[in-house]
Parts: sequence; structure tokens; C-alpha cells
Amino acid sequence: MGRFARWRRTVRAQGHRLRGALRPGDKPDPLTEPSELTEPSELTGSDELAGPAPSLNRLDALVEGFAAGQPVRWSLAGPPRPLSGAVDAAAYRIIEESLTNARRHAPGARVAVRLRYDVEGITIEVRDEGAEPEQPAPVGETGPVGETGPAGRGLLAVRRRAERVGGTFSAGPRPDGGFAVRVFLPAPEELAE
Repeated sequence: MGRFARWRRTVRAQGHRLRGALRPGDKPDPLTEPSELTEPSELTGSDELAGPAPSLNRLDALVEGFAAGQPVRWSLAGPPRPLSGAVDAAAYRIIEESLTNARRHAPGARVAVRLRYDVEGITIEVRDEGAEPEQPAPVGETGPVGETGPAGRGLLAVRRRAERVGGTFSAGPRPDGGFAVRVFLPAPEELAE
């Protein structure tokens, strides 16, 4: 059994339920719910037609899906714990969007996803090794948000998701090549218990 499968079993055993985060009648938040990768059946609101809700419990499936066309590895540091529904969904969508950006702007490059839990929250880092010389990333879409050039809409969505739950966001080229997205989402340990 893989590391993430063991983590997922631990979280489920502690009663972690994302679906309970939204009360009946609440509309999903577009910043933490459907993204451009969401299946149309997930937008119906019907449990019979809808796919699983975005959650770190599904991270292994997300990574496997991206690994089919691009080498992706992930690591986990710190003892995982249940997160609030909003933070859990935001974390999943941030990773999903970051992997999508890596696939779009650095096709075939190795990608690393790191999750680190500490007493204050969770840090997510998604980094790639950069595009092959014959496949450079599109001009103007690789610069850090708010710096030398316009950023893609994906990075703006990541920033908004992080800020929506009180987190921080940074992204930009790595000194040794490639690109990194780093997000901290507050999820104090004492609130998780």
C-alpha cells in the first residue's frame, strides 16, 4: 500500500468528510469548487451524477492521471490531519491547477509535488524542471504574478484560492531552471481536532 493510500485511510478513520462542509442549498464557491478540469457531471449538484468532491483524499488519483503523460512524484512531510472542507478543496484545486500549468508550459518535464503539514497549516509546492529547449513556455505566461509580465489565468486562480482561505502564494522561475508554485494554507492543528 502506498504512502498516500495509508494517509488517506488515516484521514478517513478520523471522520474527515468534505461533503459535509457545504450545507444543503449552499452554492459551491467557484474558487474552491469546479475548475476547467471538472467534468460536466460534477457541475449538476446531483450526488448520483456528480463525481467525488475535490479533496486531498483523491490526490493519488490526481497525480496518477497526470503521471500518464508526465513524470510526477510527490512527497509528504509532517503528520497529515483532517483539514476544513474549504482548505482541503483549495489545496486539491491548487495542486490540480499547478500540475495543469506544468503540463501546458513544460510538457514532459519532471514535476515534484510536496505537501508539508506543520502546526500552523499546510505548505504546497509544485515545481517542474522546465520545458525542453525545443518546447519553450509561451512568452509572458511564465513570469511571477505581479512582476515582469502578465501571468496566466491559472496562476491568478491559484492565488485567489490561497487568499480566499487566508493563505499566501508565490510563483516564479527556479534558479536552476523550471518553475515553482508555493502556497501556504492556514489550518492550525488545534482546530483540526
